[in-house]
Amino acid sequence: MLSLTCIFFFITTLWLLLHIRRTRQLLAELEDSVHAQRRLLPEASNATIELHGLKGLIRETNDFIDRHKLYATENTGYSKQIEAMLRAVQEVVVIFDGDRVIEFANTAAEQLFNSARTMKGLRVDAAMRSLELLEFLENKDTDSTNGNQQISIEREGSVLWFEASCTQVRGIAEPKLMSSLMVLHDITRLKSLEVMRREFVANVSHELRTPLTIIKGFAETLVDDYEVLPIEMRARYLAKILKNAERLNVLVEDLLTISRLESKRDQFEPKLQGLLPVFEDVAEDYLPKLEKHQSIVIDIDPEVPEFEFDRFRINQVLDNLVVNALRYASKFNQITISARLDTVANTVICSVKDDGVGIPEEDLSHIFERFYRVDKGRSVKRGGTGLGLSIVKHIVQLHGGTVYAESCEGEWTEVSFCLPLETCPEGS
Repeated sequence: MLSLTCIFFFITTLWLLLHIRRTRQLLAELEDSVHAQRRLLPEASNATIELHGLKGLIRETNDFIDRHKLYATENTGYSKQIEAMLRAVQEVVVIFDGDRVIEFANTAAEQLFNSARTMKGLRVDAAMRSLELLEFLENKDTDSTNGNQQISIEREGSVLWFEASCTQVRGIAEPKLMSSLMVLHDITRLKSLEVMRREFVANVSHELRTPLTIIKGFAETLVDDYEVLPIEMRARYLAKILKNAERLNVLVEDLLTISRLESKRDQFEPKLQGLLPVFEDVAEDYLPKLEKHQSIVIDIDPEVPEFEFDRFRINQVLDNLVVNALRYASKFNQITISARLDTVANTVICSVKDDGVGIPEEDLSHIFERFYRVDKGRSVKRGGTGLGLSIVKHIVQLHGGTVYAESCEGEWTEVSFCLPLETCPEGS
């Protein structure tokens, strides 16, 4: 019995010694590991080790791991916030890795490239089918010094313009590797305005050149041949000069009017008043110019109340519309200036209608553009600048209203503008 007890005690002691030895080895390995990683432990110092020993190092290691986990969690949340913000911006944002595989694409990118599903995981050349854009990215790979570039992308039958930029960033899937961040800023409207500006300058130059050429030609003839020209010929040449000088004056006045309206330099003075006095003033101004079979009729719905509008500007609108009818609605019998109440939209709809030749359907959507003429040859002969309806549009928009035209070619034309009963000037 005693021998069995001794054997059991011996075995137990041996097991404990082996266990203690193994535990010491593990602690030694842990201590070596901790010492090797001390650069990652800001608080670990020789003083700390001497003061707290191995247990202190283990505790600091655990604290470091907890802090690292917290940092990783916060970093993940921060990344998600950035991703949410990138998804919300209007610019097209795409991040792709070195293999041209997309890591991130925001909502604007997926809408631009008509992606029915997420673009993440797709190759750039498969997701973004634009040769110009792909060439830009290819050039960026070979020459990173290239700056931003303007590119065009076709979408649903129209051409959109973008300012493209591409730069290197840390990867999303693998932060140690570099990825590419591409941003497309929509400049379609700026391009459109640039085209309009060029066309405007070209049109103004043309409109100024024609009367100036005529004035110069007749003036030179008078100077060179004044003595030999018959008196009636001199008078005729002087009349031509005067007519074209007046044409220049009207053109310059219209250009200044549009400039003031666009820059809102002119005062906008809406006052509570009725439309009848304005309609009557315009009609009276043009009655002397009518043929015997022609007439101007005023038709105002009794339900139209007094409301606030700028009398001078609305008079200018009606004046331009009636002048257009007189000039271009050849062989008309009647011009009707009318106003009716639209209770649903809470607006007053004013119209100028003639029973003349009408306007071709393909021209209707363009007649409010500057310098646009339906019949360019006849318009010039009749003294039009091509700016009248553009001025109409600007004035109506200044009142917070809209303008549109309807026509039946060969029968009638009606130009209407809607004025809100509660004045809401554009830009207010």
